Amino acid sequence: MKVLVMRLSSIGDVLLTTPVVRCLKQQLADAEVHFLTRGANGELLKGNPYIDKLLLLQESVDETVAMLKRENYDFVVDLHNNHRTRKIRLSLGVRHSVYRKENLRKFAYVLTKLDVMSGRHVVDRYMQAVERLGVADDGKGLEVCLPADLEGAQLLEQRVGELKLADVLDVPCVAIACGGQHATKRLPLDRVAELCARLQGRVVLLGDAGDRSRIEQCGVSLAPNVVNLCGRTTLMQTAAIVAASKVVVTSDSSLLHIASAFSRPVVTVWGATTPSFGFSAFRTKGVDCEAGRLWCRPCSRMGSERCFRGGYDCMQKQDWQGIADIVNGLLMNAE
Repeated sequence: MKVLVMRLSSIGDVLLTTPVVRCLKQQLADAEVHFLTRGANGELLKGNPYIDKLLLLQESVDETVAMLKRENYDFVVDLHNNHRTRKIRLSLGVRHSVYRKENLRKFAYVLTKLDVMSGRHVVDRYMQAVERLGVADDGKGLEVCLPADLEGAQLLEQRVGELKLADVLDVPCVAIACGGQHATKRLPLDRVAELCARLQGRVVLLGDAGDRSRIEQCGVSLAPNVVNLCGRTTLMQTAAIVAASKVVVTSDSSLLHIASAFSRPVVTVWGATTPSFGFSAFRTKGVDCEAGRLWCRPCSRMGSERCFRGGYDCMQKQDWQGIADIVNGLLMNAE
């Protein structure tokens, strides 16, 4: 059977589909599994042994459909379920199944502050989309396949600018994800600096060029134990550093799921969103940190660009000393 799996974005969501891909490949007789995604997201799927062909979204949906029709699929698994993937699967005209979103439940939760979510992780809901094929959850986790030059001793030989990663990762370290697609899910930089000063051992800051610019512009003073790699690493280098870290601290962002893929202990600091949405750490040791019972949380389904109250209480009122104690405890007991 030739199967197309579709998830166009984002990095974290694409990673969360990897158990589905693995189970399809291992449980369907003679399965040929193709995966359609967008642009750079494909980096995280390169080398995945359960994907026979990786396909990238073209400039237009019509071009994408034309490309896919040449493959003659038997079945389409739509794990995105938006207007683009809907048009693609209907245009292909073959049997299909669809990931059922919980957007209405999320809207209700945001509006009423009553938790009406199903309580199921998004991976479990992705798996529902392949049940009709006789495919079942194998109980394993997420997957990222690092290229050979980013594994083990070869990773340590890599350079990030003038820095050699061997000099960064020569002691047990904590990786902190500074970024996030939406402002109300990002860790406040003053709190990041405060947290770093309270942590034992080395701390590596990870993020993109925008995060580096935010750090430079806000004028926070970073402790001597901190190495700021924001904006200096590729996506796969970032993944490799996460894999080499002993503990990961993150918000509701893609690095949460990268950490899960490498079974890293992960401390998630929740801001505008909530673990009830189904995107918490998956099958790894995880601790969820939330700022008590705030009447304004959750304030949106995916985060937003500003706090409508102005105070950003969901992050500012976290117990940052308590978070430091949790991270130090995990670091002390890390393998």
